[in-house]
Amino acid sequence: MIEDHADFRESVSMVLQQRGYQVTGEFSTMEDALEAIRGGLEADLVLSDLGLPGMSGIDGIRQIRELMPLVQVLVLTAFTDKAKVFAALESGAHGYLVKAGSATRLIETLEEVMAGGTPLDPKIAGMILQTFRRLSPIPSNEALSARESEVLSLSAKGLTRQEIADQLELSQYSVTEYIKRCFDKLHVRSLPAAVSEAIRRGFLDLS
Repeated sequence: MIEDHADFRESVSMVLQQRGYQVTGEFSTMEDALEAIRGGLEADLVLSDLGLPGMSGIDGIRQIRELMPLVQVLVLTAFTDKAKVFAALESGAHGYLVKAGSATRLIETLEEVMAGGTPLDPKIAGMILQTFRRLSPIPSNEALSARESEVLSLSAKGLTRQEIADQLELSQYSVTEYIKRCFDKLHVRSLPAAVSEAIRRGFLDLS
């Protein structure tokens, strides 16, 4: 764990140990942590603040990932400004948690990171989503209609065009036309590609 406030570092370390985690190193600066890693220190997960004396957490995360490509890195910080969030994620952080969260939330986030997830504090996730919506607005003429989404969803579940037509009380011709419209709006040429792109854009949820 890399955190320059001793009291906070010790309290987090105590929580981790109580929950069965082994804390292999505690550091107040990124330089000390990197020196220990170069000296052979091993860890499955690194907790790091961003606002550190000397080298910043963002620069340090990048070097940690170079030295330990398989390690998981979770940012635990008070910073919530957009520039630092994106910089940390671009440096290789696997998750971003704001310090104000509870101990339970910290443990849940650690477990999610170790399971291969990329957890983000709810405030951070909302900010990122809003940013991408502003950067990549979906033109209204490319959004799927409710019927198009319905037809595509049933197609993704393996129903034939005739079965879809029967279920939705449409003609098979209409089903084919809806699928063609999906292809045109999503700029794809196959059903698997259409389903994948529709999920990516948030038009379809097959969970």
